[in-house]
Order: sequence, then C-alpha cells, then structure tokens
Amino acid sequence: MRVWLTDWQIAEDHLLVRVGDPVDWTVYRADRDWVWRLFGDRLVIDWQFDSYGDAVDQPSRRVSGEVAELCSVRCCQTRTREGLVPVTGEATLEPVADTSGSWMRDTAHEESVANTGTGQIMYTFSYTGPFDRGETDYLYGYVLSLAYCDEGNSASESTRQ
Repeated sequence: MRVWLTDWQIAEDHLLVRVGDPVDWTVYRADRDWVWRLFGDRLVIDWQFDSYGDAVDQPSRRVSGEVAELCSVRCCQTRTREGLVPVTGEATLEPVADTSGSWMRDTAHEESVANTGTGQIMYTFSYTGPFDRGETDYLYGYVLSLAYCDEGNSASESTRQ
C-alpha cells in the first residue's frame, strides 16, 4: 500500500517517519487530481496520511504495518494564473531514510565566526519563497510503502460502501 505524506504537514508536526518504522494510522482518500498533477499516469496513490483528516466527514481506513520504502517527491514549478504550481507529470521520487528533510532542509550553511562574533558556529536554513526561480526542485511530500499492512475499514468508510 502506498501512502502520500504532505510536506507542509510533516514540517509543521515534525513528524519523523523512518524506513523500518512501525505505523498505525488512520489514512484518508488521496487527492487523485493532485497526485495526477505531480506524476501524470506514472503513479497511483490511493491513500494519504492527513493530520487534519478527522476534521471533516470523509472515507478513512485504519492501517498498520512497517515502512518498507520511503521516497521524497520533488518537482520543478512553473508560473501560471494559479501562481507557482508543479510542472504536470514531472515529479521525481528519490529514496530517503526519513522525513526529516521537511523541517531540516539540506540547504544549511555555516555562518562565519567573524559574523557572529560569539565564537560559536551557527547554522541557518533557507526556505524557498514565492519569488524563487521555477526551475528549482521543490519538496512536495513523501510516498511511503507499507509492508505487512493490516487494513481495516473505519466507521466512515463502511457507511459509504
């Protein structure tokens, strides 16, 4: 079973998921239009982890298993009338060990001791902003694969079937 994890939710909650971790989650139907926008017809993801999913009545399912594979999803952006959006169908998957890339960006740079004046080394991180160049790869989220998946319908799923 593949599960979508949205970058901003992972970052906001500092949710650390690692390959090999056991999970026991309620998942919700993935936004198929969004998945198609990222991957075109190259990848189908039916479920997503959504930390706010219980705020609305929607189909859900309880799953437990072990994270067998975890990939970051990156895509270049293009400017449209909607603003900056992913280039349709161009998302790439890159295997990663965990989801810490959502809040511990790999763009850290060491500030000079002369600049800080404290004798301490400080690291700063840079998040991309709305005026960045579109050809830069942006982190949109993660796709994880569950092994030993035990799936069960929740009450909201079973009432809609």
